[in-house]
Amino acid sequence: MTWDSLVTLTAVIGALAGACTFLFRQLVITKNRRINELLDERDYWRGVVLKDHGVADYEAWYQQQHRLPPGGRETYVRQERE
Repeated sequence: MTWDSLVTLTAVIGALAGACTFLFRQLVITKNRRINELLDERDYWRGVVLKDHGVADYEAWYQQQHRLPPGGRETYVRQERE
């Protein structure tokens, strides 16, 4: 086995390992996104049953729950109900 064929072989193996790692990472990211969507939907319907959120539709509720923080360095703190 010559030096060139060894370099080519390790490059191919490295490329395949990188591709597998990338695809596995994308699978995990997609799974986590779907779990978060299902959790949001569960929370909405739980609120509908308990009638505690006071928002008529899911889109309005989602926007209320996922507001962006204000500009600057301060973090967003959800207002507690009284």
